[in-house]
Amino acid sequence: MQSNSCGHQWIIRLTQQQSERALDAALIDILSQVFADNNFALYMNKQFTSQGHIRCSYSGGSAAILDDEQAQQLVAKIDAERMRISGSQGQHVYFPIYHLGAVIGFVQSSSDFALTHDSPFVITNILNIYANQLYLLYRSRLDPLTELLNRQTFDSQVMDIINGDGFAERRDNELERHWYLAMFDIDHFKRVNDTYGHVIGDEVIILVARILKQSFRSEDYVFRYGGEEFAVLLLCDNKNQAMQVLERLRVTVADFTFPQVKRLTISTGFCAFDNTSMVPELVHKADLALYNAKNNGRNQVVDFHSLNIPDNTKGAGDDDLDDDMLELF
Repeated sequence: MQSNSCGHQWIIRLTQQQSERALDAALIDILSQVFADNNFALYMNKQFTSQGHIRCSYSGGSAAILDDEQAQQLVAKIDAERMRISGSQGQHVYFPIYHLGAVIGFVQSSSDFALTHDSPFVITNILNIYANQLYLLYRSRLDPLTELLNRQTFDSQVMDIINGDGFAERRDNELERHWYLAMFDIDHFKRVNDTYGHVIGDEVIILVARILKQSFRSEDYVFRYGGEEFAVLLLCDNKNQAMQVLERLRVTVADFTFPQVKRLTISTGFCAFDNTSMVPELVHKADLALYNAKNNGRNQVVDFHSLNIPDNTKGAGDDDLDDDMLELF
């Protein structure tokens, strides 16, 4: 372990980070100093829920990469035995990451270094501070009513995808998958508020948000975009699969029995990311598809590309948009 043996400077550095990406980068740099090399991997459940999956956030050097099932089994073992630092497996040592008493991840080290008397204490403190800071950043990104990701997080997440390593992701032995943006709106929601009041209206929004969270995977991003409108960034093999996922959601909402209101529907518009997309352009395309769903009967899913509108469409505030297209309730 390099200097700064008590870890004060590292802890200060972690608590200064104001984004998840910067926090991860700081932790990785700190761990590189702790282990004096890059032979470690970081596994985290960044959703802080039992539904979230433990995934590899970073792997460097000769660190072995565990699949999702292996990582989950290791976390279950750590949690059951309440280990602070696990025993070594071969040449690997595992350092659990705890938050509020629950194991939310671990660091796997393949380094040939000798643990000093203080090393476990310092490493545990670093990982606990990282988990606490990550949780604070996570909570700051949530909408307080629905606990979906909030509108302020939406733009930055889209830009992260656009500026990331391409627009397609590949899983082992699978074809490339592509990002899609879907926009949802609760049909006739103004009638709900006018008829039953805002308390029931809020309950409807919470229940729709819950259905949304249950309908998508942990790798997708679900947002409350504003009012009764929601957005999802989802990974699919192709637009047909995206349509199937969104159509299944539409049916789930339509079949759900809401308190007092009983039945509600949603309208959905979606579009694919491409290598020239910017946030306003993507939102505008998905919105045009959503407006089309609204103006053609509601309770349906529309793909922007099925509308045969040129890709150089103007912004949502331009004069050539029909006033009728702006009626969402």
